[in-house]
Amino acid sequence: MSEIELSSSPSKQYNTLSAKKKEPKRILHFSDGIIEEYSTDEEEEEQKREEERKSKQIADPKTMSWPAWLFYLGWVIGSTTLSTCDNVGEKLAWWFGITSPKYYYEIEEARRMNEEEEERKQRQDAEMAGWSQDGEQKKVVESQLEPTIDTNEERY
Repeated sequence: MSEIELSSSPSKQYNTLSAKKKEPKRILHFSDGIIEEYSTDEEEEEQKREEERKSKQIADPKTMSWPAWLFYLGWVIGSTTLSTCDNVGEKLAWWFGITSPKYYYEIEEARRMNEEEEERKQRQDAEMAGWSQDGEQKKVVESQLEPTIDTNEERY
């Protein structure tokens, strides 16, 4: 980030703000001009993380004696194995359903039923889209008419 300094001089009647100029990361020279590349905040954060990772390294295995190196190697192998087992255990617990909510299946069934009801309503609305009241006349589909029962007819 650039720092802003307040500079005042007796020859000027007012104070001016001058920001420090940011140094370009790279300067590329082309036949038609020059491009100055500046580092972004993400790149700076990545560099900081890399430096922190390097500084957090406990020991340099290249400079250790044999007993210290064997102890370090055992420590690294043990911690890696423990984290691997932890991850595998989480995946197995998920696969066996140990970590799912108690009534997960009922929740999913209710959600599925709601979706089916919405789809049914949408299909019904699409089928009935052309039928509306025009003035005083009402158009009715035959399948919507109430069935009339004729008691005089006998069916065989």
